Amino acid sequence: MSVFSQDGVSLYFELRGNGPRLVFHPGTLSDLRVHPTVFDSPLARHFEILSFDPRGIGQSNSPDASPTMFDYAQDLKRLMEHIGWQDALFIGESFGGMVLQEFALLYPQAVQRLVLIVTSSGGPGGASFPLHKYDIEAMNVEEKVNFFISAGDSRMPSSNNEQIETALYTPLRNYYKQVCEISINKPEGALCRSRQLQARKGHDTFERLPELRVGTLICGGRYDRIAPFENQKALFQQINESRLGIFEGGHHVLWQDTLIWGFILSFLKLT
Repeated sequence: MSVFSQDGVSLYFELRGNGPRLVFHPGTLSDLRVHPTVFDSPLARHFEILSFDPRGIGQSNSPDASPTMFDYAQDLKRLMEHIGWQDALFIGESFGGMVLQEFALLYPQAVQRLVLIVTSSGGPGGASFPLHKYDIEAMNVEEKVNFFISAGDSRMPSSNNEQIETALYTPLRNYYKQVCEISINKPEGALCRSRQLQARKGHDTFERLPELRVGTLICGGRYDRIAPFENQKALFQQINESRLGIFEGGHHVLWQDTLIWGFILSFLKLT
């Protein structure tokens, strides 16, 4: 177990593998104890990967009452300095993609290449699904699971998910059930999760994105309700040196369309 602490923030992180340096910033409520993670992906065979639980999530803490995307970007910068990384390749999924937009604008010299997966710019480019408007913490585990599943994939109805094709529904149910159950054991978890959702609500990089001068790959899921295609298109149009790929999946497209890994790997290995 590796933990980095500074100014009251403690971040649980994992560093594994060999090869070029790659940072993977996970999405909303992601917890490295819940699989699959980036370390279960094909990328694990090609890179030295740094991933972590963002402040307040999983085994990390969140002492600030109102953290912003700037704070999350600063957390990553300090963590990189702690392990001695000056630059790296970057992948951000969902909430992680929002943080990495902010990070890349603040620290362009640190970003070799950038991959944004199922994320949004906010502002005129469109916000992601407004999770902050729902009283998620008042739901029981089954209600939370079905809420996240239906919110993230247009192939899922809002009820009777058991009738959906097992190969599609079961992995999503297993993942979210683990996330929801493991979070119960964290006394301050509800407050920390609420803080993350509020930071997500305030995210808006749209007008600044043309300032990015780093090769960027944008990946979306065809059935994603949380970060729909229109949001991916807006990112693509706003970031000058960008490419866009849409794949067969919802918000969990990384684990639903195997073609996406080869697409990402090819982009990261470009010189």
